[in-house]
Amino acid sequence: MRQEIMMPMKKKAVFLALSVLWALAVYGSTVNDGSLRYEVLLTGKMLDDAKLNVQFIKALDITFGRFIFLAASDRFYLLGWGGIEPVGQKVAGTVSSFAYTPDGLLMAVRDKELCHMDLQGNLSRLFGLPSRSMGIAAGKYVMYVYDRNKDRQKNALYVIAKGGKYAKLFEIPAPISSVVEMNNAILFAAGSALFHYDIKSKELTPFFALPKDKEIISIAADEASGRIYFSTAGSFYIIKGNSAVMISDKFGGVLKFFDNGLIIFDPDKKLLIRIVGLNDMTGVGE
Repeated sequence: MRQEIMMPMKKKAVFLALSVLWALAVYGSTVNDGSLRYEVLLTGKMLDDAKLNVQFIKALDITFGRFIFLAASDRFYLLGWGGIEPVGQKVAGTVSSFAYTPDGLLMAVRDKELCHMDLQGNLSRLFGLPSRSMGIAAGKYVMYVYDRNKDRQKNALYVIAKGGKYAKLFEIPAPISSVVEMNNAILFAAGSALFHYDIKSKELTPFFALPKDKEIISIAADEASGRIYFSTAGSFYIIKGNSAVMISDKFGGVLKFFDNGLIIFDPDKKLLIRIVGLNDMTGVGE
């Protein structure tokens, strides 16, 4: 069942009305750079204007209502064309990651447990997890949770099926920083490298690496074009075929490909932008 977070009725009506415009325009400024268009969706000034002193965690998702969903360690937020609003109730414990399931249920990792959010905005425990502060990502039909604690000697990726059953897919020495599903395979980042895991054959292979002092923190994919995006804290790249190109060395962060645009979120800088036109770039992977 698809789920939207409950909001105060007056504010919810405003956001629902504005969501119709979401595909046509965004709040903030737009900068054109050749074939690329940069849309500024969130800045520190927007938060100051909304009187929100928030330190966001390194995570984002898109709701079925086409809002951007963000979180601090103790509260969730919706970002729409009209601004940003806290939603739901304050969280007891510490939220480390979240993602929407394929059928629209919000799931979050709180401390050492997996939770879901009810229609009143409360987090309810589903079951315990193998370790604390795990990451979570959505596949086409299943969910994935993964170890990302640098103190662990073994870091595992687990798949969660409907009904709450989960199974370990593999273990690696390095913490896993990001996971995305693409064309019946799992792509993930660990340390300075990107890996490919074939779900059917269970074969795990590396396919790209940066210098060892560069940590990859996020990965996103556009299945339609076959392009893969990944980022460090201060840069982001695009891969198609056997070629990789740095798009910018000025900013990086958490990535999400959505509606033919790449969303980049740097919670430390309180900056969230969307880049359109990456598919028009020539000379990548040709």
